Amino acid sequence: MSATLRDVARRAGVSHTTVSNVLNNVPKVGEETRKRVLQAMADLQFEPNLAAKSLYTKRSYIAGYMVPAITNEFFMNVARGAERVLYREDIGLFLCDTGLDPKREADYIRRLIRHRADGIVVNYTANRRTIRDAVRAGIPVVAVESPADEPSASLVCLDNHGAAMLGVEHLCELGHRRIAVMALDFDSNVNEERLRGFHDGLKLHDIEPAPELEISLATSEKENGYFDYDAELEKSPVTAHRRFSEIVARLTAMGDPPTAVFCFDYHTTLLLIQSLMKMGITPGKRVSVIGFDAPKAACAPRVTSINQPALEMGAIAANLLLESIGDPALKPRTVRLSAQLDVGDTTGPPLTIAPR
Repeated sequence: MSATLRDVARRAGVSHTTVSNVLNNVPKVGEETRKRVLQAMADLQFEPNLAAKSLYTKRSYIAGYMVPAITNEFFMNVARGAERVLYREDIGLFLCDTGLDPKREADYIRRLIRHRADGIVVNYTANRRTIRDAVRAGIPVVAVESPADEPSASLVCLDNHGAAMLGVEHLCELGHRRIAVMALDFDSNVNEERLRGFHDGLKLHDIEPAPELEISLATSEKENGYFDYDAELEKSPVTAHRRFSEIVARLTAMGDPPTAVFCFDYHTTLLLIQSLMKMGITPGKRVSVIGFDAPKAACAPRVTSINQPALEMGAIAANLLLESIGDPALKPRTVRLSAQLDVGDTTGPPLTIAPR
């Protein structure tokens, strides 16, 4: 039979209250007594009852991680960084793959509230009011990358303005002057900041932003001839990819076409590279391509990428969460990190510029 708390107390020669105090890190226990209790636990292979511990500490020792897509390498690296920190504190990470579905988000929030989660790390939400439900229930929240629009939530994010300027600087150093930008949309907090950085980077090199080279896939077809990529993808992936290829074809067929395209997310980057290669255009030759957060796995061509420090972002988010759990009165903080440029095969000088 499994050893009980009273078994440990008898072996260590202390009261069961003292054993409970050791389990819950109550500071009034002397160091010698603590060592004796811990040794008794080891000798008896004692496994504490987390349910009983939760009743005493008013904690569940689980934290939620709300993520829109489990398959996205950036999101999973954030999870890895957070899990490593929380694991050391005996806190398990409860993964909530929402698919940016407001109903799933609300359901996960209700589950986390029912389980009295110690905290929540959130990467994007479709309905940010759901986060307020968690905050009203007394659960600390830390947002990663995109603000949760909740005043009491801390934020760990990239310097997206500086990251976009870094990408533009790389392309301009190669000699590019006609640079397009492409994203699923320009309405999110992240992409708004990146677009400002893109514009400022161009202006530093005396290049005026060209509206015809700013392509939002979420813009309605009636407005500018593009299409709602997410809606098309849901109806028919084959049609969505074909329509995306049509956008790329129009872009490359302009009278003064761009020599480089800066994509604000890796999914768009991958679609662009696939479309160019189907057209017989090698990325990095006739058209350079740069994106965000290219996977580390080997692929051909290796994508030039602006990379977020995902593991570090997750670790910082977890530490901010632990601080809030320890002191709910702490004011929320924002931690902003810098990106790194990883030069791959998909960028090079434009054809009119001789290689250095």
